[in-house]
Amino acid sequence: MTTIVQERFEAARSEAAMPEATLLQEILRMRAAERQTFWQEQFRKCIKCYGCIDMCPVYPEAAEGLNVSRWVKGGQVPPPYPLFHLIRAYEVGDACILCGECEQTCPAGIPLKTLQDFVRNLPPEKVFDLIPGLEKEARDAVLDDVNRRKGS
Repeated sequence: MTTIVQERFEAARSEAAMPEATLLQEILRMRAAERQTFWQEQFRKCIKCYGCIDMCPVYPEAAEGLNVSRWVKGGQVPPPYPLFHLIRAYEVGDACILCGECEQTCPAGIPLKTLQDFVRNLPPEKVFDLIPGLEKEARDAVLDDVNRRKGS
């Protein structure tokens, strides 16, 4: 699976013709304003049911570093997009087995696996460009966590 995702990233970068572009490739080819609109529309559909967390076979019970409960309090509407979704993706991190359960479970049809593909295959700075809107404090926390994981 990882090889397939990597080939799709490379095909999108090289503008190679693919029979049918994947969502990942379409997003990579969008202009910045198009990407922002796309993700705003996607994340606005989220009803905060947490099914993506509940169905994940590898979601950590008590995550070190990034922890969605630090940013999203129970019983409250989570902060503006894309905070919840990016932190969820980074919490799963390299443990993700790319099963797609998060995306299949999502009643709003948010492309969570595509988001996970970005997180697994791109440096955070590039992810922040492709999924704009994360506030500085959250960006710094994500970068700190990614760097901590690299060091361990």
